[in-house]
Amino acid sequence: MRRMRSGLCALAVVALLPIQAFAADNGRWVASWASSPSLPTAKLPYDFWQPAPEVQGTIRYHLRLSAGGTKLQVRLSGETQLQDVTIGSATIALADAQGRIDAATIRPLTFSGARSVRLPMGAPLLSDPLALSVKPGAVAIVSVYLPMKVTLPQSDPNHIAQWATGADQTASATLTNATPVSAREIVSSVLVQSDQKARTIVTFGDSITDGFGAKDPLLRGWPGQLARLLTARGIANIGIANAGIGGNRVLRDEVGESGLARFDRDALAVPGVTDIVLLEGINDLGLSGLKNPRAPGNHPTISADDLIAGYRQLIQRAHARGIKVHGATLTPFLGSTFPGYATPEKEKIRQAINQWIRTSGEFDGVIDFDAVVRDPSAPDHILAAYDCGDKLHPSDAGYAAMAKAARDHFRF
Repeated sequence: MRRMRSGLCALAVVALLPIQAFAADNGRWVASWASSPSLPTAKLPYDFWQPAPEVQGTIRYHLRLSAGGTKLQVRLSGETQLQDVTIGSATIALADAQGRIDAATIRPLTFSGARSVRLPMGAPLLSDPLALSVKPGAVAIVSVYLPMKVTLPQSDPNHIAQWATGADQTASATLTNATPVSAREIVSSVLVQSDQKARTIVTFGDSITDGFGAKDPLLRGWPGQLARLLTARGIANIGIANAGIGGNRVLRDEVGESGLARFDRDALAVPGVTDIVLLEGINDLGLSGLKNPRAPGNHPTISADDLIAGYRQLIQRAHARGIKVHGATLTPFLGSTFPGYATPEKEKIRQAINQWIRTSGEFDGVIDFDAVVRDPSAPDHILAAYDCGDKLHPSDAGYAAMAKAARDHFRF
């Protein structure tokens, strides 16, 4: 489902802005970047999922922000860790036009005033607010020093960091003897304080939301493309929080906890959230009835009614918080290169699910991603120009088309 990408490309131009350009201290906090925590995963029968790597030293993340603001907070996640994690120190900085750290912007992060802290097993840790103004599209660089070995929260080639063993290099503009490491981030979100009308849109789903197949690791699929479209229109106060996990399912744990299990943490509790775009279920359908490599027997067979029941639960839980849910139709998967994943029988179920999404009236709105990326001459297949190569995940062009559909849906 995934392919490796090398290097950091197309980094945004970053500048420090006057505080008055955005919000006063009473502005609203929103999620400007996000990555959902995932469970450590034993190797599955696909070469892109390897055992979670173990690291010690300095790990550095390049994160492209969506909303701009005058203050920042960084959220670290121990929610899927199997033991406490010692954070020796952490910093945040901004990238220059070449994607390198602007040394003048390096700032230490503190947690209740402390530089060195314990990240508790099963819990998040939020840094103290830091006065640092950023434009939408800026690249934040978060560096974390881990003095003891830590197992990262799942190997994932869609998420690339730089890692240097040994002593603390969080305050250095350049990491010495750094190597790339493929794993989901210990950082789970970057919050910014924007204006009083600011809000967050959470994009909730699997690898098609997380951005598998996108060539730029800082532009994660259609949510990243949507954020870029908003920036191009001068919209600085809407955060796009990407809550996609490759391999994730609605109904059962697979790669990461099920959508039903993680929905509160990854969607409903996100600061500033007003809207959720739900695009998930293709893995529930694709794995239905297949051999389970991590347990005896096969994955349970699921029906359209099973997934619809899951969607209804998510809608009800969001509506209880006053949050809107926008249903996105499941995109084509026939021809998928993964044996047994897509069959004519499963295609009938996909069509039934999409019909319900379009016509039930239970969502607050519908984004018809299926109609956007399907081949008009073979509607059960993704259009070749929008295919990353596996007949399942979109290419950059496909993600761009999906982003335009989402922008038009929200009337931005």
